[in-house]
Amino acid sequence: METHPSNSGPSLLGTVEDVNGSSVSVKLSDSTPSGLLFVSGEAYRVGQVGGFVRIPSGYVDLYGVISQVGAGAIPGPPELAQQLGNRWLKVELVGQGRKGTRFERGISQYPSIGDSVHVVTESDLRTVYAPGDEDGYVAVGRVASAESINAYVNLNRLVSRHSAIVGSTGAGKSSAVAQLLGTVSDPKRFKSTRVVLLTRP
Repeated sequence: METHPSNSGPSLLGTVEDVNGSSVSVKLSDSTPSGLLFVSGEAYRVGQVGGFVRIPSGYVDLYGVISQVGAGAIPGPPELAQQLGNRWLKVELVGQGRKGTRFERGISQYPSIGDSVHVVTESDLRTVYAPGDEDGYVAVGRVASAESINAYVNLNRLVSRHSAIVGSTGAGKSSAVAQLLGTVSDPKRFKSTRVVLLTRP
């Protein structure tokens, strides 16, 4: 039997076994390690809640976030866990992008049973986190799962809506605010900006 190129390779995690709206159940391949997966010399953790996966589907790559790992991610009643094992992922689809183009939120098509599921590599993350418009976006830090990739904020949306920066102590809230204020008050980029800063003593 001939293997389709997208159904193999070092980034392969497993296959789509169940699709329920934007929720997808993935069975990990027997050859997928339980710890680290190496792709082009880079190590990626396998099956981490919050991690991204990529599902090639024709001309489009679908992207999803892992929401559950283990026997609880099996489609159907819990009694099947003994029969089907615990090497399962539940993935919530969040967006898509044509190969080599920008990531878009939302899904216009869904995966099919048997479609391959891949770990999202650093080059994939560059597509997901790339700013939509260089002029309207500002870098506020780095992506936690890939330190070499900038994390961007759409400044127009941030200042034209109610917004808040929240996080635990030491998460970098003050640094993020300082970065935003420094960028917004740059007269070379934003000539008409006016900033009023209220602080608590």
